[in-house]
Amino acid sequence: MRSATILFLAAAANAAPVQLIIDTDLGFDVDDVGAIAVGHNLADQGYADILAIVHNTGFYEGIGGVDVINNWYGRSTSMEEGAYTGQWGSNGNQDSYTTTIENTYPSPVQNYDQVQSAVSAYTKVLQAAENNSVTIASIGELTNLRDILMAEEELFISKVKAIYYMDGSYNFGCGDSQGSGNSPWLGSTEDCDGAAQYVNQKIPSSIKQVFSGEGGDICTGGRFNDGCGDGPVKQAYQIWTNYGCRWSWDPITVYLAVMGDTSLYSSTVAGTNTVDYYGNEAWDTSNTGNNQYHVYINNDNKGDVTRILDDAMCAAPYTPSDDDHVTTTAVELTNKETGKCLTIDSPSSSPADYTNVQIGTCTEAANQLWEYDGTKITHSASGKCLDADTSNGDSVQVYSCTGASNQEWRVTAAGTIINSKSGKCLDVFGGNTADGTDVWSYTCSGSTNQAWSGL
Repeated sequence: MRSATILFLAAAANAAPVQLIIDTDLGFDVDDVGAIAVGHNLADQGYADILAIVHNTGFYEGIGGVDVINNWYGRSTSMEEGAYTGQWGSNGNQDSYTTTIENTYPSPVQNYDQVQSAVSAYTKVLQAAENNSVTIASIGELTNLRDILMAEEELFISKVKAIYYMDGSYNFGCGDSQGSGNSPWLGSTEDCDGAAQYVNQKIPSSIKQVFSGEGGDICTGGRFNDGCGDGPVKQAYQIWTNYGCRWSWDPITVYLAVMGDTSLYSSTVAGTNTVDYYGNEAWDTSNTGNNQYHVYINNDNKGDVTRILDDAMCAAPYTPSDDDHVTTTAVELTNKETGKCLTIDSPSSSPADYTNVQIGTCTEAANQLWEYDGTKITHSASGKCLDADTSNGDSVQVYSCTGASNQEWRVTAAGTIINSKSGKCLDVFGGNTADGTDVWSYTCSGSTNQAWSGL
C-alpha cells in the first residue's frame, strides 16, 4: 500500500500542460512572489504553460516586480504581461521589496507605463487559445476579471475552463475595507467595490470555480534562511518577513490551479458562493449544481504542504543546459529522495522481457546503467527499453524496444521522468528506501520520490 504522502499527493500532470494565467496584486504582500515562483517551477517541470501574468492594483511598480521574477525564470518575453492602471490600490504601502528587487535584478519592465493593459493581455491570450482551455489563478482583487468580462464576456466564457480564487475579505473585500469605502492598507476602494460581486454573477456554471482560503497556518519561505535558493524571490521574502516565513495563501492557489484539487493533501466540497457588493461571501453547500467548490487541506499534512511549496520556491530556474538530457555514456539514474539507483531485478546482461525494475544501492553494476536518446531510456548492456505497462497496474519493466509510446519518456529540468503514453511519472513506490522497492509509474505530484538525477 502506498504511503499517505503519495496517496494524498495526487496531481493533474497530464501530457498537455495547464494553460495558465496568473492575476496578482504583488506588492503589498510577499506570498504573491512565492505564488509566481511556484507557477514558474511547475512550468519548468512541464506541468504548465504560463500564457500571461497580469497585475490588478494601481501600484505603479507592481508589474515591474512581476517582470523581475519572470525575467529571472527566463520568461519575461515569452508571455503576455499587463496591468490595471486605475484608482484602486494606487496608494498605500506596497513597496517594501518591489523596487529593491527591480534594482538588484534589472529586467525590461519597471512600471505599468511600459506594458499593455491587463484587458489587452487577457484578450490577446484568450483569442489565441482553444475553447475551454485556459485556467486562471486569481490571487488578488478582481478588478481585471471584472474588466475583461465587461469588455469581452463572450470570448472569456468560451475560452476559460477554470478559475481558482484566493478569496476572503482581503481579495474579495477590497483590502479588508468591510464596506467602509476605505482599506486600512490601500486607501480608497474606488473602482474596486463591487468587482468580486460582478465576477461572481457573470461566471456561468460551464466554468469551474474553486475557492481557497487555505494557507493562513502554512508558513513558507523560511527555508531560504537555511541557504536554499537565490535571486529575487529569496530577496523579497527575506525583506518582507525579516528572515522569517510567510503564510501561503497565494502559492497554494497557484499550485492547485496547475496540479489539481487533491494535489496538496486537499479535497473539495461542492456548493454555491454568493458574493455581495462589498465582497462578503455566503457559501451554501445545499446548492451543488453550479460547478463551484471550496477546497480544504488535511490538517495532519500541512507540514508536507510546506515542504512541497518550499521545494518549488527554492528550485533553480530552467536554463537551456538543464534540458540537454541526452546521454553519451551509460549512467546511473539515482532517485533524489532515496539516494538509490534504478535497478533491473536481474544481474543478467540480457534480462528477459517483463523483468521488473526497482531501486537498489548504487554500485555501477550492469543492471544499473542506462542511456537516453531524448525519447527512449534503454538498458545499456541489452538495449532493452524502460517500459511502462499501462495495462498491468502501471508497473515498469524492461522490454524489447518496439517504438510504442509507453516506451517513450520525457525528462524535465527538475529530474521528473514522465511517460509519454500515460503522462505519469517514474515513481519509487511509497517513497520507501529499502533495496528492492518497486518502481512504477504514478500520477505526477512533484514529490522527490519522483525526481531522478543522472540525465
